[in-house]
Amino acid sequence: MDSLGATLFFVIAVLGALGSVEVSVPEQLGAEVGQPVKIPCTHTISGSKSNVMVEWFVINKQGERKRIAYKDVTSSVTDPGTGYSERVSMDSDDTLLISKAELMDERVFLCQVIAGAAGSQEGKTELKLYDAPEPPEVDYKQTIQSVTEQHPSEIGTCTSRNGYPAPMIAWYKDDVLLPSITTRNEEIYMVPRVVKEASGLYTVTNKLYSKLSKVDKDSMYHCQVRYQMMNEKKHTLDSEKFQITLHYHTEVVTFNVTADAIIKEGDDVRLHCSADGFPQPDYTFYKLVGDEEIELGTKNDGIFLLKNVTKEQSGKYQCEALDFDTPNDVELKKDLSIFVNYLDPIVLNPKGPVTVHQGEDVQVSCVTQGSVIPKITWKKGKELLSQSGVLILEKVSYRSSGTYACEASVPAIDGLIKTQQLEVFVEGKPSVQNSPPEVIVRKEGERVTLTCTASGHPRPKFTWNVEKRQVLESFENAVTSKVSLPVTLEMVKTGVICNATNKYGWTHRSFQLAIVPPTTAPPMTSGVDSVKKTENREPQGGGGGAVIAVVVCVLLLLLVVAILYCLHKKGKLPCGKSEKKDTVHTEVKNDDIVVEMKTGQSAEASGLLGVNGDKRSTGARC
Repeated sequence: MDSLGATLFFVIAVLGALGSVEVSVPEQLGAEVGQPVKIPCTHTISGSKSNVMVEWFVINKQGERKRIAYKDVTSSVTDPGTGYSERVSMDSDDTLLISKAELMDERVFLCQVIAGAAGSQEGKTELKLYDAPEPPEVDYKQTIQSVTEQHPSEIGTCTSRNGYPAPMIAWYKDDVLLPSITTRNEEIYMVPRVVKEASGLYTVTNKLYSKLSKVDKDSMYHCQVRYQMMNEKKHTLDSEKFQITLHYHTEVVTFNVTADAIIKEGDDVRLHCSADGFPQPDYTFYKLVGDEEIELGTKNDGIFLLKNVTKEQSGKYQCEALDFDTPNDVELKKDLSIFVNYLDPIVLNPKGPVTVHQGEDVQVSCVTQGSVIPKITWKKGKELLSQSGVLILEKVSYRSSGTYACEASVPAIDGLIKTQQLEVFVEGKPSVQNSPPEVIVRKEGERVTLTCTASGHPRPKFTWNVEKRQVLESFENAVTSKVSLPVTLEMVKTGVICNATNKYGWTHRSFQLAIVPPTTAPPMTSGVDSVKKTENREPQGGGGGAVIAVVVCVLLLLLVVAILYCLHKKGKLPCGKSEKKDTVHTEVKNDDIVVEMKTGQSAEASGLLGVNGDKRSTGARC
């Protein structure tokens, strides 16, 4: 081995004996503006580890380095006056901490480790910063643009602010990406622009120009900003969609009716005229009568209303679009025809009202015609009387009075109906409804309500043989009079009479009153010997329920008497006999009513106890 080789071997041996330092940092690191950043620095020391110091430097574009922080075995220090004094620190594993990243931090950071006799080593990392831009905004022309322009028209401008690095803008039409052409031409191109703000962030704009045609009238445009963030991730933000307003001439005119397929009298019919040009032109409407055009009016919305149409409005109509930009070879007039289904007014023969005497016959005809042969019926209320158009009433009574309706309709056309009413009055002497045989009360002074109902024309008038205020109620062919009064003994004797009169005569109704106490004793009545029981309510004249109740009670009383008599005859009823008396006076006090029982008749004649034709009256006592 020569002397040079021996020297190198000696130096390597010495260094190996002293030790070495290895430093590891990431080659590149990403961070978001305004967020904290950690730049790790890991190191390995072999050999002597005395007096270890870790230093962090920043390197500018000229390659100059400036220390911003260091740490030795005793302390951790941030260098003053570097622009990082308030934002950086070092943690226990020598990682550099930046509390809030700024754009000036996009540079090279250097970590140097010095280990005394073991030597020193350093590592560099490049910090890349990112900041998401604001969502894009579009500014587009809201004025009407014409398709007749020879050069591309400005569609809109897209702007996105405060992004880093500078983002890019793309345009879409109906969600289809438009080609990014920046060279001016006669079809479509874009003009991009990038501005660096004082903050160091970028604002980008992109203006779209395009040749317009009628197919663009419904197109939706929007722009999209594209930007990159940490770890090479791609991001996008879309603007709101917008539509441009185009001016284009009319090529097709349409004219139709906005109504039901079948039009009838009384409908509202809208004649709707429209053109495919924009802005919409004005429209003039005409009615064509032979060779004559009768102008109906001009509408800017293309709708002409025929309100409550009649059969006279059937015929041909015309609409003309007033678009003066349309070439002469485009037809701007359209025709249509409408037909109004109808029914003529109903004619009655004879005309109403009809007055007929009781018992006579009536015949009325109902005639009409229309666009379709109608169906004619006669009704009274919901009752169907005739389907021939002729109403025949035979031997009319007061029930025949009232309102009759002739209805003409076309079932195939919903709502095509006409109705004519006829009033029929039946004249004659009043007719009073039948009354029950009597009205029963429990005591004198009890109030009853008496009802008297009479039919007739002219309308009957009522009088009563009692002076009480009457209440009148009218029905279709009848009148009802009601009086409310307290029952007196005089009324029991004479009864109450209701009279109904008109110019043809009079009739009356009698009400018989009876007082029946709520006991088994016979009542004090006029010509009534049976015991009757009444309901606990105010009696109403005209009811028959009380009579039935009285009859049932009498039958039950006779059955009980018969059973008692049989038991007595067999000696199974230990009762004492009273001495014969001509008259037995028994007072039963019930609401101040006195009942007198006389014994001047035989048991058989009175229906009471008697044996083998014995004429003596016998009283039983148990």
